[in-house]
Amino acid sequence: MTDKDLQSLRQAAKAGATWKDLAATIGVSDRTLRRWREVVEEEEEYPEDYFDGVEDQERRPIPKNAAEIIAAIHAGRAEGRQDLIETIRQQAAEKKDLRTLLALLKRMDNMDK
Repeated sequence: MTDKDLQSLRQAAKAGATWKDLAATIGVSDRTLRRWREVVEEEEEYPEDYFDGVEDQERRPIPKNAAEIIAAIHAGRAEGRQDLIETIRQQAAEKKDLRTLLALLKRMDNMDK
């Protein structure tokens, strides 16, 4: 996956794309992307050599760039969330209707759970 692909993925995540949409963008199932996410996030909690010598036949290999893909998605989500919060603040100051923006922010927060 090139830097351009990662940037596109990050922009899609920033815009509020679902995990299913993001998975389709990179050509994998949403289940596969979710599994990569779980593996990447789980392994970050342990020292680098913690799993050396463990032979788990149940674990499927993940691509080397899975961590980059997940990082790009999380970064995009964070940017999108921050942009939304700033827009909500501006519109609140202008006394505009915020329901749609708040619903989008809630949806983005729920997608990461």
